[in-house]
Amino acid sequence: AGLPVYTHIRPRDMETIPRSSTSPSNRKVRALAFSGKNQELGAVSLDGYFHLWKARSTLSRLLSIRLPYCHDNVCLTYCEEFSLYAVGSQSHVSFLDPRQGQQNIRPLCSREGGMGVRSLSFYQYIITVGTGRGSLLFYDIRAQKFLEERASASSDSCPGPSGRKLQLTCGRGWLNHNDLWVNYFDHIDDFPNALYTHCYNWPEMKLFVAGGPLPSGLHGNYAGLWS
Repeated sequence: AGLPVYTHIRPRDMETIPRSSTSPSNRKVRALAFSGKNQELGAVSLDGYFHLWKARSTLSRLLSIRLPYCHDNVCLTYCEEFSLYAVGSQSHVSFLDPRQGQQNIRPLCSREGGMGVRSLSFYQYIITVGTGRGSLLFYDIRAQKFLEERASASSDSCPGPSGRKLQLTCGRGWLNHNDLWVNYFDHIDDFPNALYTHCYNWPEMKLFVAGGPLPSGLHGNYAGLWS
């Protein structure tokens, strides 16, 4: 009594990721994003492709395109307001409008030392970028620049941009000091957590983030709440 009851949910439809000519075995799905307005499902696969399906009673593939940056494409988000997909890769965020052959928004470089973009979300024209170095960055797609910190105001002037990117940095979290860590990472004093997910609670003005160590074989976790 009191135990939860689970039912098996059968898929309405199934589609195989198209096989590319460059990497026929790397068709793992790394991320999904759904457009409720257009009833479309976007996906990025391990071989560096973006795929789009019309999602109604069945899935009907609309397109598959090669991404401009094809290493470590692990996150995807969609902006309803601009009908725009954003894909995070090893060092860039690429913007895709499937209805335009030429993209008007140039890719942004995360400048995070190759540790990658690990999570993305849109709010209006601001995209939040979670990185492999444990930081959150904020990019204005209209101005095509990162938001900047405010400089300290003096007695006779208002605070203005400081020239430094606005950045939130996560804490240490928990890390299992297993044999791999002892043998290869023990000399690192401050080990960053990759931010694999984040989510806003706009009514309460809160931001939840979670992640863990980036290197394969290390075990740990991090969760934080900003307000």
